[in-house]
Amino acid sequence: MRYHCLLLCLVLCLPLAAGAQYEKSEKEKQAVTDVRQEEVKTPENFEKYRWPLDINNGYSSSFQEFRSNHFHAGFDLRTYQKTGYPVYAVSDGVIFKIRMVKRGSGRGLYLKHDDGNTSIYFHLDRFENKLEDLLKRMQRLKGQKYVGNYFLKKPLRYKRGEVIGYSGESGSGFAHLHLEIRDPNQFALNPFKLVEPPARDNNSPVLRGVLFRNRGPGTINGKIGEQYFKFVRGKNGQYVSTQPVIVTGPFDLVLSTRDIADTGRYVTPYSVSVSIDEHHYFDLAFDRFQWEDNNQLGFVYDMFHSNSSTFYINLFSQKGFSLEEKKIPLPGVIDSLGEGEHRLKISVKDNFNNVSTGVLTFYKLKKPVLQLAGIEAGPGRIQLVVDKLEAEAADSITLGLKDPKGNSVYSGSLKYKTIAQKKEFVLTGAFNDIRFLDFNFLKEGVVYSSRRFVLNDRWLSSITDVEFETFINRDDVYITVTKPVLSPDNLGLTVFQGTESRAVKPETGGGFIYFRFTPTGGDDTVLLHFNILRAGEKVAEIQKRLRLILLNEGVRRNFKYEEFGARFAARSVYEPKVLLVEERDYKSEYPVLSRQVSLSPYHFPFLDTVYYTFTKELPDPQQVGIFKYSIKYRQWIYRFTTYENAGKTYKHNVLSSGVYALMRDIYPPRIFFKKPFVKYKKNLKRFVVKITDKGKGVDDGSLKVYLNGKRMDCEYDPDWQTVVIENLTHLQVGKNLLKVDIRDYAGHRTTKTYTIYLK
Repeated sequence: MRYHCLLLCLVLCLPLAAGAQYEKSEKEKQAVTDVRQEEVKTPENFEKYRWPLDINNGYSSSFQEFRSNHFHAGFDLRTYQKTGYPVYAVSDGVIFKIRMVKRGSGRGLYLKHDDGNTSIYFHLDRFENKLEDLLKRMQRLKGQKYVGNYFLKKPLRYKRGEVIGYSGESGSGFAHLHLEIRDPNQFALNPFKLVEPPARDNNSPVLRGVLFRNRGPGTINGKIGEQYFKFVRGKNGQYVSTQPVIVTGPFDLVLSTRDIADTGRYVTPYSVSVSIDEHHYFDLAFDRFQWEDNNQLGFVYDMFHSNSSTFYINLFSQKGFSLEEKKIPLPGVIDSLGEGEHRLKISVKDNFNNVSTGVLTFYKLKKPVLQLAGIEAGPGRIQLVVDKLEAEAADSITLGLKDPKGNSVYSGSLKYKTIAQKKEFVLTGAFNDIRFLDFNFLKEGVVYSSRRFVLNDRWLSSITDVEFETFINRDDVYITVTKPVLSPDNLGLTVFQGTESRAVKPETGGGFIYFRFTPTGGDDTVLLHFNILRAGEKVAEIQKRLRLILLNEGVRRNFKYEEFGARFAARSVYEPKVLLVEERDYKSEYPVLSRQVSLSPYHFPFLDTVYYTFTKELPDPQQVGIFKYSIKYRQWIYRFTTYENAGKTYKHNVLSSGVYALMRDIYPPRIFFKKPFVKYKKNLKRFVVKITDKGKGVDDGSLKVYLNGKRMDCEYDPDWQTVVIENLTHLQVGKNLLKVDIRDYAGHRTTKTYTIYLK
């Protein structure tokens, strides 16, 4: 099941709640901080709460699990895909509130324990009789089925183990019971710590791999960007990485992990602890969180790679990340390490104290120093004088000659790793048209650094273009030049932003040149002037343009690009972040009405209200909406859109970035009815109709079902995409007509009539 049961009001109002926390008084803020810092204590004589069911079909979701816009606030217990099992009070207490909503949590109960905690039971099929009578009375008074929250004027007392309701699948999701426990300060508590399970889960967490992401100067295995290193499980049960990892600077770490529930479903583990060389720098345990902590979802989970069954957990502390214990910046840890081999150890524990450990060895190396006093190239002969060489950490140094097309015409190795005084080398062979001399520095078979020298530089003035790739992490912008591959002596970069300009020093990786800089505020347009140099003189200049949005804490930003706009609240980020604005051209089955705008990177969250907008005057705005492209599934998915008629603006509240476009939903709902195999009226129990819709989705409030001309009281279930007709009072022997009428949120209407003959 993909979506689970936090309170519906929480899900819908999350951006407002996230933003509202900053309006609190300093006294209120301190009170929250004091509560957060209190140690979670369990009394020595604490008797664990009762298991809420007499069945044990296992659990399918754990506490603080990733959801697209919130943490999962409890755990989900499976019920054999059936409904109607008795649900018991886990502790003595009083039920003070009942809940009845159409989606989200569905039908729910709130039991306040005598110890001050509160247990919450969601997705029930029905309540026990006294509570069910109260609900029916409220439904009659309000004249509606879904009455929302109702606080009992006189709370009803129940003993531990008394039946309070029956399991169901009301609200969102398939048949299951969601149990949630909150403390008196309204922190959600991990139920696994408090409830006595009927059986132990013996499945240990799985460590799948670690993602390294550049942060600051330096490379990872000679590259810039994200690099993923897989874990394999050794004979001793420990996870290890067999791939070499060579770094020359700091990085961020992201762990791909998941626990396996007793049902076989993938769930999130309980805790993650990380050390480097036995120095413990990161500690995250899923014990409890407050509603306002939902905006820390992206602090815990990588927002791009994570989903409901794949969890990428950030192994680095960030400003405002209150759920992590150590608060030690990872780049500072990396900077403090000496040159050489280091040991990264990751310990992951599940809610039943099963522990898995992963170990990854990486090498932190200094960038090699190589200086040539001179090079003379002639037919069949290259003479070079090395002025200085410092590469003690390299396992080997190779050098090669390449022709103008980049083909290798000579390769060899250098037996020296250090040269303190001038040393002459001569390369001879059957080669004539030589353009480049390359030195490659290897560790564990990985080219972690390289240095290129241009031998014939007459062609430099003919360069007319520079191709590059852009990678961004936080406020670091990396420009990796892919063509032409030059020496850092022959390529420079000047960055212009508004009235400011600055020269950026070229750096070398494993066979490429890159530049790293941090944008300044103000103008979102950044001009890149690549300078082609020969003997220190500029012989050509190529200009490129980037659109970069710099976000700072406490600063509102409004960005505009043609019909696209982005509105960032003052607390959208806690530390400087940069977004790269680009256009995309992904295929779409919907008519595309705007540019496809990408704001990357996609992995971090917005912590306060952010809206993406498209302003365009279009006919039938009801059919139009904002769609987001799923890179994983290669399809466009509609995102909830509001329309402001005054400004002809379409608006979507964004939690994390991606590729967005304005599109028209042209597809009406589709209705499918499979005629029953039963031929006799007396044997027929129900009809089932399946309704699907592309684009904006089925408007279940528009559903009308008629059986032989009589209106049926039934509902559309978006999880199963079905309508179940169980009231067959008007069914008759002979010819029967079943009519289904429904619209989608784009206003498209579909009506189908089916003829059923019965004996």
